[in-house]
Amino acid sequence: MDIRFTAAKLTATVTMIAFGLAACEVPPPKPPSTGSAVTAPIGDEEKALRKQAIAMQRTILEAALAGVAVGGGLGFGFGDKEGAKRGINIGLITGLTAGTYVAFVQRKYIGKERKLRAIKSDLDKNAAEMRTTIKVMRDVLAVQRSELAAVKKRLASGGATSADVQAEITQARANLGEMQKIITGATARQAEFGETRGLTLVSGGSEIDSNLAALSQQIAAMKTIAGELASEI
Repeated sequence: MDIRFTAAKLTATVTMIAFGLAACEVPPPKPPSTGSAVTAPIGDEEKALRKQAIAMQRTILEAALAGVAVGGGLGFGFGDKEGAKRGINIGLITGLTAGTYVAFVQRKYIGKERKLRAIKSDLDKNAAEMRTTIKVMRDVLAVQRSELAAVKKRLASGGATSADVQAEITQARANLGEMQKIITGATARQAEFGETRGLTLVSGGSEIDSNLAALSQQIAAMKTIAGELASEI
């Protein structure tokens, strides 16, 4: 099928991706309700968690396309140097017609070595973002544990009400929901990278097996943190 891209279509495509990048911004908190319900305040750690949850919903393909479209800018930590030099190039068109990350790599990069370098680069960048996300999750877990313990202690001494405790529990459940979104996003990325394994096969396995194993360990760490928070609620 002959697919032709006019300048107008390319401009529209880049605009759409730019709006997608803007979607990574954390929305401003809603004004407090005028009702009588008690709500727990949202701290910096929890705001960071929300930001990471939004970022982790972006796929590897979306990030790769964003990196090419904005000349090497980061959708959420991705974008190759070639894309930075060329800006909007054939890689963008290739990605739009590929549909999946593995197809994007196959069409954009010629030769096994170039494909391997591109995949490993994206794996490394994803691993760095995963480390940042895990730290944020641990920070939220520590804060939430402290706040739950404190409000329960105040309740026992008469310094808080059951509504105060319930508000903190509600906040903890919201944080747990953000963590579950993060894990879902990370698992989806794992599947995308897993599909590229066939492009990097060598005798006895794949050249990215160690990277995939490390990614599995990071996801396991995320699940452990989420499980610990769930046990506090």
